[in-house]
This record gives sequence, C-alpha cells and structure tokens, in this order.
Amino acid sequence: MNSLEMRLGYKFKNMALLARALTHKSYANELKNHTEHNEKLEFLGDAVLDLVVGEFLYEKYPQDNEGGLSKKRASIVNEEVLFELARDMELNKILQLGKGEAQTGGALKPRLLASSLEAVVGAIYLDGGFAAAQTFIRKEFLPLCDKTCANEDFERDYKTRLQELVQKAMKETPKYEVLSEEGPPHDRQFVVCVKVKEEIWSKGRGRSKKNAEQDAAKSALDAKFKETN
Repeated sequence: MNSLEMRLGYKFKNMALLARALTHKSYANELKNHTEHNEKLEFLGDAVLDLVVGEFLYEKYPQDNEGGLSKKRASIVNEEVLFELARDMELNKILQLGKGEAQTGGALKPRLLASSLEAVVGAIYLDGGFAAAQTFIRKEFLPLCDKTCANEDFERDYKTRLQELVQKAMKETPKYEVLSEEGPPHDRQFVVCVKVKEEIWSKGRGRSKKNAEQDAAKSALDAKFKETN
C-alpha cells in the first residue's frame, strides 16, 4: 500500500478505508465473515469528482453556459479516463476480487477498475476531508482538461453530448465500432455503429472514422433522446 500512497500523493490515517476501496463485492461475498466492499465509497467518490471538476471548469471557463460546462466535464470524468488512470496507478494488481471475477479478467474490466478509482476518491475524502480529495483530483484530472477541452467545438460535438446523457441516465459509456470501409482509397467511406451495453443504438457514415462516429452519435441522440445539437 505504501507504493500506492506515493502514487496517490496522499498518506492515509485510516488504512481500513483504502483497503475497503480496493475490495470488490465479489470478494466480500465469498468471505464467511462480513467484509465491507467499495460500492458506497464509489458512490461518494463519484459525487466528489463531479463537484471538484465542475468547480475547476466553472473557474477556468467563465464564459461557458451550463451545457458547455457539462460537456467538458463529461469528457474528463468518464469510464475510459478513470480506467486509464486506475491502470496507471496499478489498482488492477491490488484490487481484491472474488475467484470467479478474477478468472474472467475482472481486474482489467473498464467499468470495474474505473469504479475502484472512484472508491479511492471517496476514501480520500472520508480520511482527509474535502481539501485532500480536491488536491488529489486536481492533480490527476485537471491536466487532462488542456488536452481534452482545447480546440473542441463542444456545442457541435455529438459524441460528447451522447456520452454525457448516457452516463447520467445509465452509468455507461457508449462504444464505437467500425462495421465496414467502402469505396476507393481516394473516396473512402467508413460505416460505424455506436453501442451501449452491447446493444447497437445507431449507425453513421463519414469520410473518416471520427466523422462517422459523430454521425452515429447524432443519430443516437435523435433516436434515444430526441435531440441533435
């Protein structure tokens, strides 16, 4: 745990909180003695993350309206980003999983690993208070803002809008898959689908994968949420 604390830049006073943050319910359910798992800490960490990142964006982009700020936050706080950060911290190597979950590769499942990082945020908040959680979140997440938010047209970014709505409604992240490439090299057309929980929501076309993904997201917004920004 010492190496993890060094990576987090935070030393716990109550190590039991960190241990709980790294205990999946599949592991807790296999023990005869009652052991707390990380779902409640995940819930708390998710709320703290949204608050701290929202506060920073409010300060950094005073000209943005609520919609623009929400889209920026969704581009920073999402399953993909959380998964990458958690893997960088090597949480997958110390996360306690039940035998079945471990055998099916649970340590590297994006949703599971992302949730463990949210639980760690919740643990830091309970152990050190808001200031400690704020320091950690700003250190890890705010550098991503310059990469993600710069030079993006969020008002016309259908992928960001779809991701924001899906995460809010379903706690899931849309996935994009190239179905086919059509036409000659000088006039290539990509056909892409967008999936949520392995269900295809819509398809899109474009001269690049990025454009095709935007087209698919636009169709999904119209079909599922009755909006296309």
